[in-house]
Amino acid sequence: MEATTSTFSPPSHLIAEIDPPKGTNLDTFLDKALKIRGRVARVRVTDNEHAILHMSPLAPCLALKEKGVEPSMVINGRDRNRLSFQGDLLCAATMGINDVVLKEGHDPKEGDQPMARTSGDLDLETMLTCVSSMNDGKDLAGEELDGGTNFNIGVYIELSDDVNFNRERAEYFLKLQEFGVQSVTLGPTYDLNIVEQFQPFAEQTGIKLYSSLMFLKSVTMIRYLNNLPGVPSIPQEFLKKMMGATDKKNAGMEVAADFLKELVPISDGVVLLSLGLHDKMTDFLDLIER
Repeated sequence: MEATTSTFSPPSHLIAEIDPPKGTNLDTFLDKALKIRGRVARVRVTDNEHAILHMSPLAPCLALKEKGVEPSMVINGRDRNRLSFQGDLLCAATMGINDVVLKEGHDPKEGDQPMARTSGDLDLETMLTCVSSMNDGKDLAGEELDGGTNFNIGVYIELSDDVNFNRERAEYFLKLQEFGVQSVTLGPTYDLNIVEQFQPFAEQTGIKLYSSLMFLKSVTMIRYLNNLPGVPSIPQEFLKKMMGATDKKNAGMEVAADFLKELVPISDGVVLLSLGLHDKMTDFLDLIER
């Protein structure tokens, strides 16, 4: 697998997403993170991503800090009510984890324990109100905290194949600005037109716009995604690239590296999603000469 041309400069703010272990052993998780230390700006630790059980992100984030790796913690509202949400945030702040990404979370029916129920207590705006209040030294009920928080607030926004839905999400940046949100991570898409729809609102509000880069494992994966309702379709050009690749094993890596070049000019940073990459994260960073 050849490295991309040296004329390509990866974004300075490259974030690698890593899932916590499904168990109590942190060794493999830490090994992945330490291999990319210094090659990415941050390691983002997921929170039961895709409604699949993993360890809570709190312990992995603390372990990263102890190893000198700056973590970013995803926290979802799906699995928590407002009390446990605030409790986990206070715990994170006490451990020095000050970069958080708020996410509503995928439907449990998509995960490995489809009988699980959501709390139904937290939507994105309630989570934002909560974190904003805690940064001001108060809890969600308005009571004074014995030691406030100082979170950098990030938000994750799912994208759709519906232009009007994406437009509404883009206009929501104006509301996010009121909550002190510093960055928004868009869900994965290989459609640049969708990402560009958010640019004017990011510029207007000063909120950093992060794109997500998903590794396409196979032609079958593309066809599967293109048949999912509500999910942004993968443009046919990428399907053709995958089908025409001579190196089928690494075709998805090459396609992702090429698409990263197109994301750089329209993003403040790019998040390398754990979905698809997993053990290939270091190989991908080698490919883009990072």
